[in-house]
Amino acid sequence: MVLTSSSNSAYFSVLVEFLKRKHATMASSADASWLFPFERVEVFCHHATLVTREMETLVCSSNIGGHFTEQSMQQLSREEKWGYLQEDRAFIDAIVNKTPPPVTAFDGLMSVKLVEAVYNSVKSGETVKFS
Repeated sequence: MVLTSSSNSAYFSVLVEFLKRKHATMASSADASWLFPFERVEVFCHHATLVTREMETLVCSSNIGGHFTEQSMQQLSREEKWGYLQEDRAFIDAIVNKTPPPVTAFDGLMSVKLVEAVYNSVKSGETVKFS
């Protein structure tokens, strides 16, 4: 994975390149523009794109014909939209029913390493390789 980022206290953008040439872009703008959505994540791969707009919508395009589906989470409660209810259910289920957790300690470690790589890229201004 290769990370390239630029930052100026109010906004950031990150380009992530995964194995097999899949890419994701993440951007956030605190005060550069009040155009909604402020945050969006885009993942591009061979003839497919996933886009999130805040925690409001998910757009999926999975074919070259330009057809897409859009899911709206606008009517959900904040707890559902932000994943707290699902997270709590999975945690309790793992304890009570001994089901495997959907996110492992290793996943948590790797997310911290990813964020550290982004900070290092911002600080150095260079592309950071992350494995």
